[in-house]
Amino acid sequence: MPNTHVPAAGEAMPAANVSRRLLLAGIASIPAIAGATAAPTAPDLSPITRSLQVALLDYQSAEDHYSACEVREAAIAEALGEKLFPEWKAPGGIRSRWSHIPMVFRTSKALEAEIKRKRDQIEKSFAGGMMNRSAYDGWMRDIEAQGTEGVASLREGEAVIEASGHPEAYRQTDEAFSTAKEAFGVVLRHPCQSIEDVRAKASSLLRGNKRLSTEFDEGELVACLSSLCEVQ
Repeated sequence: MPNTHVPAAGEAMPAANVSRRLLLAGIASIPAIAGATAAPTAPDLSPITRSLQVALLDYQSAEDHYSACEVREAAIAEALGEKLFPEWKAPGGIRSRWSHIPMVFRTSKALEAEIKRKRDQIEKSFAGGMMNRSAYDGWMRDIEAQGTEGVASLREGEAVIEASGHPEAYRQTDEAFSTAKEAFGVVLRHPCQSIEDVRAKASSLLRGNKRLSTEFDEGELVACLSSLCEVQ
């Protein structure tokens, strides 16, 4: 008669000897264990509190986006350095066609406007007999040559700034600030229903006021104080 192997205490049973009933029993116990360790469901929040939480999250998201845009703009500006502020100085002095005191132009558009104004003045002086042909030609020649040089210099600087992405970064930062300020205003005026709401709102307003450097007018102050009157 062949010997039958009997597992010792603690020795694993062969897989073939594990009954289907034991497997099913083990699987069936999993939901019960999971249910025992699951976090209890939080009580439902009031509509006012839920709405306030949405407003707080919206503001936080808007503030984070503004911060990211601001960091990007600052990084581009730092990389540009002095190139972010191009300028061209028109010749000055007694014989200057522009002004005795050197005029500084920071955009090609501003210089082009001044060139047009100078041309109109010269044309008017010549037409009124206050300037002869020789003087007229000399003034026009100098304004044209010097102005062309200045416009070219400023446009070159503007092209560098445009290629850096700074104008777009500046626009995005400006838009992000406006969005964050609007979201901040929603929190400012939002009613509170509990002391927890007041604490959460106050924390957001204090941080936002510092971050956005906002100033409250009388209407906003009244709206903020009125929103606290609903606390129970």
